Amino acid sequence: MVSIDSTNRKLLIVAPLVLLVVVAFAINFVDLPLGGNHETESTPPKPVKHCQTISKPGNYVLKGDFGGATGLTGSCIVINASHVTLNGSGHSIEGRGVTDTTGLLVDNASGVSDVTIHSVRVSRWNRAIHVSNASSVTVRNVSAVRSTEGITVWNSTNVTIEHSRAARNLFGILVDNRSENVDYSTLHYHGNQLNSTRGRGQLS
Repeated sequence: MVSIDSTNRKLLIVAPLVLLVVVAFAINFVDLPLGGNHETESTPPKPVKHCQTISKPGNYVLKGDFGGATGLTGSCIVINASHVTLNGSGHSIEGRGVTDTTGLLVDNASGVSDVTIHSVRVSRWNRAIHVSNASSVTVRNVSAVRSTEGITVWNSTNVTIEHSRAARNLFGILVDNRSENVDYSTLHYHGNQLNSTRGRGQLS
């Protein structure tokens, strides 16, 4: 009978293990992106603590209740960049009921697209939320209340206002004739003088 010494036995056991390690390393190496292993976590949202203009793409989050527009005209938060998400985190943007003021404005003369606004209460403005010259805008889980105009959409396309509320405004929602594909079928109304209307021209 041929006997196998202990050294040969160890080689027979170790060799397959080494082969498995080499194969596993090769598979992991193939899966690595070129240039090394980069972080995959998304950048934390940028905090918004007061009235300001958002002019760069990214994620933003309100860090508290605030308001502004002390003059006869002006806007509190202006989004004039594309690819922006604003998370209100349930906070309020409150004005003083002053003429020609806007709580939350999405507008850029050259156009803006891919904007999402959600989870915010906007109250006591001339226009609570105003979307102008924009496309692919989503307004979700917001309340536009106690303003002359709750939500207005001018010269914009593919705007969705969903699971939101317009309450105790003079006008709940206004959409001009130049806007197309504006869906506000899930907007809830309460106590507005007029819930919705279309056809009014662009504000000067």
